[in-house]
Amino acid sequence: MNPPTDDAKVPNLSEQSAPQAATSAPATPAPAPVKKSGPDEIIPTHGWIYRFMFGSYGLFFRLNGLKIIGRENVPATGPFIIAPNHVSLFDPPLVGVASPRLVTTMGKAELFEKKTFGLKILGFIIQHMGTFPVHRGKPDRRALRRAAQVLQDGGGLVIFPEGTRTPDGNLGPPELGIALIAHASKAPIVPMYLKGTDRAFSKIHPGFRLIKPEAWFGQPLRFDEEYCRRGDRQTLQAISNRIMEEIARLRDMAEGNG
Repeated sequence: MNPPTDDAKVPNLSEQSAPQAATSAPATPAPAPVKKSGPDEIIPTHGWIYRFMFGSYGLFFRLNGLKIIGRENVPATGPFIIAPNHVSLFDPPLVGVASPRLVTTMGKAELFEKKTFGLKILGFIIQHMGTFPVHRGKPDRRALRRAAQVLQDGGGLVIFPEGTRTPDGNLGPPELGIALIAHASKAPIVPMYLKGTDRAFSKIHPGFRLIKPEAWFGQPLRFDEEYCRRGDRQTLQAISNRIMEEIARLRDMAEGNG
């Protein structure tokens, strides 16, 4: 069973913050105002394909001993951001299975362009699994607007703070994209640690194999103090670092070191 998504990388938005970091009172580099979608925009949906695919993945993971810890930490209502570590292509479907609420995920734009027998089948499937494209390596204002729309609608957004799968399974440094979106939306962030997915479809073990996954949800991070500040680089970096610290704490608990 090949996972439907690849590295869901948040665009490196530090370029937007860097010029402002040099000033004494920089403004928050917020996403552009939400506009109606254009005719060529890919809109994530959560219909029967979403339910079927995540139901199938849920069965697959549970047959292999899936454990979910702290599911009650996901807010029952209102917008939220889930921030998991990222080592495997199994990570996006595992997050969707473990979450008690529907989630929308960023996926790299190249996935939506891949063709099978001349058709963009993969793009169609992941779109209907609640995924929208983001162009990596540069600020993507359309992706930012879509992320803002999800949160303004009171939904859940999945962003991998590290931006891509780590090469060795260890936690990597965070990018500023998640902090930028969180600061603009003031949404709570739920840190998440995924254990066991490094054994398949990772850069360590590229091929398929059965895994025994665990999904650990931490308590929501509100960042009330940081959200009251201007969104300069220092503030965004502090938010990103705190997220990774909480993921590391969950990792220690999952590995029995906490």
